[in-house]
Amino acid sequence: MLDGSYGFGQRVAPQATRVGIDKCKQLGLSAITLRNAGHIGRVGDFAEMAAAEGLVSVHFVNAAGSILVAPFGGVDRRFSTAPFCVGLPRPGKSPLILDFATSVVAEGKVLVASQGGKQIPPDALIGPDGAMGNNPELLYGKYEATGPRDHRKGEGAIRAFGEHKGSGLAVMCELLGGALSGTGATSPGRPFANGMMSLFIDPARIDPTSFFPSEVDRYISYLKASRLADPDAEILMPGETEERYREQRRREGCPLAEDTWQSIVECAKREGLSEQLIPQTTKEPYRSHH
Repeated sequence: MLDGSYGFGQRVAPQATRVGIDKCKQLGLSAITLRNAGHIGRVGDFAEMAAAEGLVSVHFVNAAGSILVAPFGGVDRRFSTAPFCVGLPRPGKSPLILDFATSVVAEGKVLVASQGGKQIPPDALIGPDGAMGNNPELLYGKYEATGPRDHRKGEGAIRAFGEHKGSGLAVMCELLGGALSGTGATSPGRPFANGMMSLFIDPARIDPTSFFPSEVDRYISYLKASRLADPDAEILMPGETEERYREQRRREGCPLAEDTWQSIVECAKREGLSEQLIPQTTKEPYRSHH
């Protein structure tokens, strides 16, 4: 059990993951909890850390104090976005990384939509009257285009994905990532903190004949050989889209919505950055900035 002491989550979470990895490599199986961490960021990073060392990992995470998601059948906020993640190593190949919020969309997607970026699904949010929608004002209330967003000012909530199934998984993330870690499940009136419970498994200890890697490859090929519902699409494995985007972003930079870029420019000016050091903006809705 590790306590982040409300420190920077993207520092303490890799340290906690390293403890789990080292114990697993020694014993074949390990479990760690991390409590009271600042925002740990993308949970898939920690599954990738484990996969890089040949380990399977499972992660349950909550965000105590961040109440954003309504349970299935309700309209009031009760869950955090409660991420769930599984990572599988593939020797010599990219790992399989399943990493998602248990809400229809992560809050970051709503934030991007509020800043003029990609819109969220039409049923991603729910209002106090039970009506579904995708207007970010349901979550943030009224806001200026380049002003701050405060989810405490909205009257709506993000919906749990998959109806009762996603809502049930969110319960488990709150209780395993939050309650079992000692962080506490999401509740009002408390400071933000991520909690995480992670399991690590060394496949070599339970698979001495190395059946697992070849069976993973065989099954992926079998899945991808399915006839396509859309002939112009393809069947993707967990983490495949993200891996492609990562390579594209490394080549081309990261696209930013116009409102996002303008808020960055305004912040830079407020902090005294000279006009000459701020790149010129255009009227294009998206641009790449390196």
